[in-house]
Amino acid sequence: MLIILPPSESKTVGGQPGPVAVDQLTFPGLAPTRKHLLSTLEEMGCSFLAAQEALSKNSGSAEAAEERIRSLDKMIGIRATQHAEHESNAAVASSELLPAVERYTGVAYDALDPTGQRTGLPLPADARARLAIGSALFGVIAADDLIPRYRLSAGSKVLVDGQPRTLRSQWTKPAEGNRIGEELARWREDRAADTDGAGGGIIDLRSGGYRDLGKVPGAVSLRVESEYPDGSRKVVSHFNKHYKGLVARELALAGGHLPADPQGTGELAEAFAHRIGDVEAFVEANFRTEVRDPSEVTLIVPAE
Repeated sequence: MLIILPPSESKTVGGQPGPVAVDQLTFPGLAPTRKHLLSTLEEMGCSFLAAQEALSKNSGSAEAAEERIRSLDKMIGIRATQHAEHESNAAVASSELLPAVERYTGVAYDALDPTGQRTGLPLPADARARLAIGSALFGVIAADDLIPRYRLSAGSKVLVDGQPRTLRSQWTKPAEGNRIGEELARWREDRAADTDGAGGGIIDLRSGGYRDLGKVPGAVSLRVESEYPDGSRKVVSHFNKHYKGLVARELALAGGHLPADPQGTGELAEAFAHRIGDVEAFVEANFRTEVRDPSEVTLIVPAE
C-alpha cells in the first residue's frame, strides 16, 4: 500500500549537506518537472534578494524593487514578515537535506510522529516505506527521500517565461516527464504485479489543492467527522490533519496489503475502513468508520 500525506508549509531547518539529488528521488518520471520548478523557485528567490539589495542601496529603482517584492510575495503566498522564505528558496538547489517525513512539521506530522518524539516509538523503515507526501515542488515523494527546506504551496504561482503560472498548470501539463497521477498509477501496477494482485492500494490523504495537482483514479481518500451526543455530525476542520496523521501512522505500522482496485469498485475503501476500524487505540477511543462512496472512507470520532 501507499499512504500519501499532505505536506505542510512549516518545515524544520538543518540536515545533511546538499544539493538535492533530483534523479535519485522516488517516482523518477516526475524528475523533469521537479528540475524545472527547482530552477524556477531558485530564480524567484534570487530575484527577491536582488530587489532587497536595490532597496538597501536607496537607488532610483527602489519603487520597482518594492513592486517586485510585493509580486513575489503574492506568487509564493507569504507576508512581508516571512521574507526568510524567499531566502530559503534562493538556496533551494544547494541547501541541507532531510528525509521528507522529518522535514515537514505541523499537526499531521506531530500525530504521525516519525521520529518517536511523542510516542517514544519511531516509525521503523518498513512503515516509513509505506508513506509518501504530496508536494507542490516535488509532486509526490517517498517519506525517506532527502529534500531541502523551501516554501511553495499548491496555491502558489511560479514565473514561466516571465509570466505567473499556477502550480496546477505545471503539474497537469508537464513539458516533459509524467503527470503525478500517471506516476502513481505506474507504482500501483508494479506493486500489484509484485504481490500477485493482493497489494497496490493507494490511500490519498492530501487536501483538495494538492489532489488537484495530480489525481489518482481508484485511490481512496479520508473524510473526518465529529459526532455529537444527539447523533448529529460535523466535518472536522481544525483537527482534520491530526486525525489523518494518526491514521497514517497506524496504517503504516499495521503493514500488510490493501487491494489496488484501480477501477474504484469499493474493494479498497472497504478494506481500508476495516483495517483502521480494527486499530485497538481507535476502538478504545470510540472511533468508527463508514463507507458511503467507493472513493472515500469516513472516520467518525466523538465530538470534543
